[in-house]
Amino acid sequence: MTADEPPSEALTLWEKLSLTWLVPLFAARCIKFLLFQSNPSLHWRQNLALALLKVRRATYPAKYLHLQARRVPTGKAIELYVSLHPNIAHTTVTVPLPPSSDPQLKHVPPPVLHFLTPVTGQADTSDRKTTLLYFHGGGFVNPLRAAGHMPFILSLHQASQAHQTIILEYALAPEHPYPAQLIQAVAALSYLLTDQSLCPSDIILAGDSAGGQLVGALLAHLAKPSPYAPQVEGWKKDEKDQFKAAVFISPWASMQRPGGASMFEKADDKWDYLTEGQCARYQQLWDPKVDEVWANLCSFSEERDTEEEEEVWGRVFGRDGQRAMVGKTLVTVGTAEVLVDSCRRFGRECVGGETVVMDRDTTSTDLEREVKGRGVVTVECVGEAHVQPTLDAAVGCEEGVMMRVMLAWAGGI
Repeated sequence: MTADEPPSEALTLWEKLSLTWLVPLFAARCIKFLLFQSNPSLHWRQNLALALLKVRRATYPAKYLHLQARRVPTGKAIELYVSLHPNIAHTTVTVPLPPSSDPQLKHVPPPVLHFLTPVTGQADTSDRKTTLLYFHGGGFVNPLRAAGHMPFILSLHQASQAHQTIILEYALAPEHPYPAQLIQAVAALSYLLTDQSLCPSDIILAGDSAGGQLVGALLAHLAKPSPYAPQVEGWKKDEKDQFKAAVFISPWASMQRPGGASMFEKADDKWDYLTEGQCARYQQLWDPKVDEVWANLCSFSEERDTEEEEEVWGRVFGRDGQRAMVGKTLVTVGTAEVLVDSCRRFGRECVGGETVVMDRDTTSTDLEREVKGRGVVTVECVGEAHVQPTLDAAVGCEEGVMMRVMLAWAGGI
């Protein structure tokens, strides 16, 4: 069993007892990290979050970490969070899937949509139709982490002045590998456009890490339908229609390809909690077809024909006179994260637009000038780790670059 392999069986009594002596070791390593290995580009709260994640992974067995990560499913995590925040109205809808003749796809479970509507007690200034449709990260293996995801998603909700936020609770790998999540996302979007009578222009698509991949996969499916799911019902009722925005937060845009080039060739994960081994293990569990654009949004390998990529992303983001499927697009990536090169390539070559570099010294004036209101932009956040805003939200840090970029840009949608 590798360090990144998630076993399925429960901990034995001896394994539980053996964890106790690791507590002081964990504390000592955290202190050492904060004193001697902190990232000078980050706020102390951000370094604290990184220390907890990196040291936890280095200290505890993979079996324990996997079981802990899976202990609270996405739906339960959302319910528990909402129960502690009574100002958030919460309802769920289970979306039926169309029948499939493919035996491998017959066992994909129906997705669950979590509708969240914060109640502030003040006059509602939101657009009554604007909907934030969010796909959470976790390598398609782990559920939503409420401590970081929920406050961040709700901050994005507020900044974009959305009326409601919908979180897709999708099935997890390895029990449900690729393309189960794409099938569920297609069904969810069809439901919103038909049963909920929303228009694409009412919807902001957003996702972090694997969730960012799912945003791209869904858009790619609209541009070039995959063989796994039907075309989205209600899409292209009007040729001038387009999504309000698309947000990619440290997207898992490229898969490592055995025998070919790697998305990690230039990456330095010294400061990132996500490792190359962990990414490779997530890919193994999710089991995508790396030659398909719905799985591997962009490839570093010369073995893959990039004409399909150019065709698909040309339709999605508008090239050669074509109208873009999204009104505005933001890609963010931390320069210290292991996925930095693949995120850069996706932002520059697939999405297009300009690339802006921001650091801790970036002022509010800089954000207003460089980010807010920008139609298509990729923002590199100096020194920050993978999906830094969720870490910041978990420890109450409001000074993170990526977090400030996200909220400033969302305010200009």
